[in-house]
Amino acid sequence: MENVLFLIGLALVLGVFGGRIFRFFRIPQVVGYIIIGVLIGRSGFNLWPVSFTHTLSPLIQFILGLIGFLIGGELKGEVFKKYGRTIYTILISEGVAAFLFVAAAVFLLTKDLYLGLLLGAIASATDPASTVSVLWEYKSRGPLTTTLTSIVALDDALALILYGFTLVFCKSMLGKGSFSLSHSIIDPVVEIVKSCIIGGSIGYALSWVVKKSKDEDVVFSFCLGGILAVVGISLVLNLDLILSSMMMGFVLVNTVPQLSRKLFDLVKKTSEPLYVLFFIFIGAELNMAVFLKTTVIFVVLGYLVARSTGKIIGATFGAAVSKAKKAVVRWTGICLFTQGGVAIGLAMSISHSLSYMGKEGAFLGPTIVAIVAATTIVVQLLGPVLVKVGINKAGEIGRNVTEDDVMSSLKVKDVMDKDFPSIQKDATLDKIMEVIKNTDVYHYPVVSKSGDLVGVISLGELRKSFLEAQLSKLIVAEDVAELPVEVLSEEVPLISAQEIFEKRGVDFLPVVKSPGSLKITGILHSRVLRDTIHRRLVEIQTSIDS
Repeated sequence: MENVLFLIGLALVLGVFGGRIFRFFRIPQVVGYIIIGVLIGRSGFNLWPVSFTHTLSPLIQFILGLIGFLIGGELKGEVFKKYGRTIYTILISEGVAAFLFVAAAVFLLTKDLYLGLLLGAIASATDPASTVSVLWEYKSRGPLTTTLTSIVALDDALALILYGFTLVFCKSMLGKGSFSLSHSIIDPVVEIVKSCIIGGSIGYALSWVVKKSKDEDVVFSFCLGGILAVVGISLVLNLDLILSSMMMGFVLVNTVPQLSRKLFDLVKKTSEPLYVLFFIFIGAELNMAVFLKTTVIFVVLGYLVARSTGKIIGATFGAAVSKAKKAVVRWTGICLFTQGGVAIGLAMSISHSLSYMGKEGAFLGPTIVAIVAATTIVVQLLGPVLVKVGINKAGEIGRNVTEDDVMSSLKVKDVMDKDFPSIQKDATLDKIMEVIKNTDVYHYPVVSKSGDLVGVISLGELRKSFLEAQLSKLIVAEDVAELPVEVLSEEVPLISAQEIFEKRGVDFLPVVKSPGSLKITGILHSRVLRDTIHRRLVEIQTSIDS
């Protein structure tokens, strides 16, 4: 046990370090985790005996459940309702085309139907993180950007559906050894329905707990318990645990979308170390000798060519059929090459599921993982570059203006209120009241005769002075004025002013002519700042879109 704990700690530290190195080179961290696993596993320094993975099998199954739960949490109903005919047509067309092209290519190369179908299902997935990060980096906006964002949000759902049917079909055929209508169609449907019922039921029960309890610790405990229950029941009934867990997350996020947001964030944040360990475990089990086989090399090349061709042809066909804009028809396909965590996660799940299916299953699992890991490295290096090419050719780079962009282009003097009410520092309470009666603001700068800022009076603080009514002739504005928490100068960028508002928690700041000056020239309200930025942003985006 001591050795197991030591190796887990070592693996976690090395995994995090390796992931950061790969992220530096813009390669998915998950690839780094797997490579660290390979280095400490049987294909490397052999520090990770095979028996350790068997000992940690319950932990691996729980992590698979967490992954499924978090994937389900991304499948929000609003996402399905929001996108129109064009998006769904392209989505189905490119996903199915990639599936068919890869399945056919791998089958022709290996004569192995199961390998072809399973790799085809994985090939339909597109990595949303890599694609969207490029769109964000280059501030793209337009029909192609909208299409890509929509597709990658739903692509993994399609991959999971294809994965569910193909995995159950392959498992039934490997286990039964013969083909029948019942085993190939009815059994997979029944297994998927059972998985949905189990995951959906526990997900609904968890949503009830989320609605009734305000204690985050209690809700989090129920959530982990629910995932463990789903995993345990799925294993007992020989169902696919990742599908069951995915349905649990799907039901929860669509039943209580707002209340469950923090819970999903907490589960994701807490499970990150387990996620690292999971892929290290898999990497440790990889037998890199499969790469020495000519067949595997040909399969990797065939997979890459077939998947890329399927994505391009499928996306182009879907866009043309749905009468999408020219840029969407021409460039969507090359922007869908990225393949990341979901694809590798599905490969891991397949490997785990087939490990109990005899010699052929035990061979298929590691082979699929090796092929997907190798192809992921290639497409993750090439994919983001092609996304940039696509949005550049479509003329959509730099068109997504944000609120920060607007604020960076403006200064305080462009938004401040120059016609503001002020109070002379020697004004008595009676005169102060006369000013207040004729205005509808909450804060009043107190100024000297020369217009220099002395302080600020707020209505809240002024109420205290009203208690001393008999002193109304003696108290003057200077006596009740308070120094402002901060003063802005006219040339301060608006984005810096917004940061001050958020940091200080105030809604009003006086503006002076220049740094160090006391000459007040205006006032800036946080509400006015927000309204102005929003209005200008809408104007700019409308102009760009037109």
